[in-house]
Amino acid sequence: MKPKSSLTPIATKIKKWVQTAKELEKTRFAISITRLTSIKSLCTDRVAAEKFALYIAQRVQHQMNQATCPEHYTEEEWEQHKQVIAEGIAQMEIYLENPSNEGEQSIRKLLRTINSLQGDDRRNVAWGTVHFVRSGNLLKLDYALRCFTDNDFPYWIYKLAKEYVESYAPEYGSGITPKSVPMLLEVAEFWCQYYFSQSLSEKFPGFA
Repeated sequence: MKPKSSLTPIATKIKKWVQTAKELEKTRFAISITRLTSIKSLCTDRVAAEKFALYIAQRVQHQMNQATCPEHYTEEEWEQHKQVIAEGIAQMEIYLENPSNEGEQSIRKLLRTINSLQGDDRRNVAWGTVHFVRSGNLLKLDYALRCFTDNDFPYWIYKLAKEYVESYAPEYGSGITPKSVPMLLEVAEFWCQYYFSQSLSEKFPGFA
């Protein structure tokens, strides 16, 4: 267990995310997604990153299970994506329980599967070439799995959190919007539980 003094900066960062959620009750514009950049410093080791990645993948799975098939997918595609999400979660759970080279290779194989499902729709825009993916849910899983295979796991943790939280609304723009609040608080809740074994409402009474 870390000494309380060393956890103070972590509590401050988590509290700022909660305060951001409160700010959105009054602001008329989206708040910059860079508010989440500080998440990189919370991943002090790979295990912390892997546990967060698994948590977000599970949240994505929950959202998909609660939703109906979007119009731009066939029922077969939607079910296939749900199966890939379930397989990714299972592989992450196995690896966390027993890290191995075989487990890492299985995750890399699944990343190749995701890449093939996303297609190769690349378009030239003003600032360069953009890869348009088929599924935002599979993109989140891709980022989550890379926390297990890439040495720069803090980078992928930020990419994952950004993709999970960021939203767009015509009246607000792109960034952290009122629609983002549930996801932002889920991110904050994970790290509050991870470092303090407390819920947001317990750790920050009056804020959460």
